[in-house]
Amino acid sequence: MGWDDTAGLAPHAFGSSWWIAYENEASVGRKGEIAREKGLAGVYAVTLDMDDYRGKCGTAYPLMKSLSDRTGEYAFKITDIPISLCTHIVYDSLQLGIAVHSNDTPNILLVNRDAAVGGWRKFAALKSIKPELKLLISIRNPSIAQVASESHQRKELIEVLIEYMAEYKLDGVELFWGRYGIQSEHSLYLLVEELKSSFRAAGHPTWEVTILVEIDHEGIDHARLGRLLDFVHISGAGERKPKYGNNSTMPSANALFDVDGRTNMTLDGALQYWIDKGCPADKIVLVVVFIAQVFQLKKPNTVKPLMTYCTVPDDGPFCAYIEMCQKFNKSDWTMGWDDTEGLAPHAFQTDHWAAYENEASVGRKGEIAREKGLAGVYAVALDLDDYRGKCGPAYPLLKSLSGSYRQKVIN
Repeated sequence: MGWDDTAGLAPHAFGSSWWIAYENEASVGRKGEIAREKGLAGVYAVTLDMDDYRGKCGTAYPLMKSLSDRTGEYAFKITDIPISLCTHIVYDSLQLGIAVHSNDTPNILLVNRDAAVGGWRKFAALKSIKPELKLLISIRNPSIAQVASESHQRKELIEVLIEYMAEYKLDGVELFWGRYGIQSEHSLYLLVEELKSSFRAAGHPTWEVTILVEIDHEGIDHARLGRLLDFVHISGAGERKPKYGNNSTMPSANALFDVDGRTNMTLDGALQYWIDKGCPADKIVLVVVFIAQVFQLKKPNTVKPLMTYCTVPDDGPFCAYIEMCQKFNKSDWTMGWDDTEGLAPHAFQTDHWAAYENEASVGRKGEIAREKGLAGVYAVALDLDDYRGKCGPAYPLLKSLSGSYRQKVIN
């Protein structure tokens, strides 16, 4: 074995009359570090079926894991999940792949890198602790639009899902409804319809079909989604990039939404728009994202996103609350709000400005969900909250969100 460089990026192997350039765990791990250090949006493995997905040489998916694993004290484990606070838990690391064989026939793959190390069965085993818990799998990569566009691929995906869900005794699936274009969205409606009918035909009428969609997604048939789906997971977490106003010495961010040509809608107003357009309130679940978006303030009156301000998570251009709360505690920050409703807090320090969530803001979102009669609230994600209790009791955001929504049960 050897290297073609000094940076640990290009390994090779030599034997007899053969010489091979390849990737190993060290080289892809170093590439992942470079992506994180340069603030890139992410890393992309091409392709999943070329990794050791069968675990023939050790643990399955060694290269993919080297790219994405969080290690050390911030490693999040299934045992860290506070199931007492949850009615549903969504596993969001399932990958959808499309393998094309020599005869040009596509083969749908559902790839779970945790399966080989027992993580998947540990996830399924949570129901032995809390039998009423609902366990869902989420497919969030853009390939879903390609699969949905072909009837035979939709059929194959549904067959794979049914087999997978039955094996692990799961309760539903969540699809990411991205901005794929009108034609792709038509195909997604068909996929949802066929999922529901196929689940019933397979003897699983209670399996849930849900989608994750942004609140300001344009051109959606709200009533049709309300009829087809068990729940609609609506996210109101857009970019909150600060701007300087006229003669202002402190920037602020827009915390309002533009939906179908209607501008400057509050969260309450945007949710009401969905309801008025035919999506029943008792099918809407409000998604709250536990991230901080950090920007550098530059003169004269300009702002620049900071992609490497935090180390948690190590695969995204944002900060987890677990790290931001520690930064807030270690130095002086000036706290403020971008709205008058207590939904959009920000923090300012010298030349740094951060939009984030705190206990008050997520609590207010839980109250709105309760007051509007929504089906529930959805924390994204558990490993972004202060799950280690670094700044006080563990899971402060989740507890505030859950507690404010669940007051309707107490009342």
